[in-house]
Amino acid sequence: MSDDRLIEQLGELPALPNVYLRVREAIAAPDMALETLANLIESDPSLSMRLLRVANSPLYGLATRVDTILHALTLIGTTAAHHLVLSTSLMTVFRDLPSGTVSMRSFWEHSLACAVAARLIAHQGGRANPEHAYLAGLLHDIGRLPLYLLEPLNMGAALRAHCEHQGHLHDLERQYLGIDHTELGAILLAHWQLPEVFRSAVSDHHTPWHSLHVPETAVVHVADLIVNSLGLGTSGTRLVPVLDDDAWKRTGLDIEQLPAILEAILLTTREVISAFMES
Repeated sequence: MSDDRLIEQLGELPALPNVYLRVREAIAAPDMALETLANLIESDPSLSMRLLRVANSPLYGLATRVDTILHALTLIGTTAAHHLVLSTSLMTVFRDLPSGTVSMRSFWEHSLACAVAARLIAHQGGRANPEHAYLAGLLHDIGRLPLYLLEPLNMGAALRAHCEHQGHLHDLERQYLGIDHTELGAILLAHWQLPEVFRSAVSDHHTPWHSLHVPETAVVHVADLIVNSLGLGTSGTRLVPVLDDDAWKRTGLDIEQLPAILEAILLTTREVISAFMES
């Protein structure tokens, strides 16, 4: 199958839920009222429950417990709420992967861990927007889902070659499918009309020198390396990416901050995974 044919098939993937599209539209409206947004989110009980769980998790470190969506929106802001709604919507849309690949739970554990790590790095380093870094981290491997779902045989062959130490998985994706998850992920985000900052982070998280003016890309590159080193879930790869020195410098972190960040990633990721994935 050619990469053009694979790109054409993106339209066969499940659409983003209507409630997310309505939330995005409401947030973009110049006269948006928080009460209207809260009512929209509350129309989906499962979505509301997860948003409240995450708002009360260590991810936001709120001093008081949040019991209503309106209160959550007031404390964490509409940008964070938007990203949380998209996060939980994606997990609803993509429920299962073909057998013989990786489990969807492990995929989302890796994605959530990278989101948490990217947000913490952005907050501590001060160079990237923490909320943008969170969503960029969550989405960084999203291009693997269409590869698993639309091309299970070729993707399975790439995984087997990776397990036999024949190379990095993203290189093998291009060898077996003519396209890798970074390129396809950026195309998928454009299909969903998500902003350039996220498309850049997805497209270049293995090659951060291509996005010198997008600090979120450098943050996601480092977050992905840390999360793979810690073994927090997997999207399929068994190798830890090689650190790009310039990307590390562009995060704004000092090496002395790393131990505390690692501890926070482990603690916060556990709580966020539980908030998102436990019924």
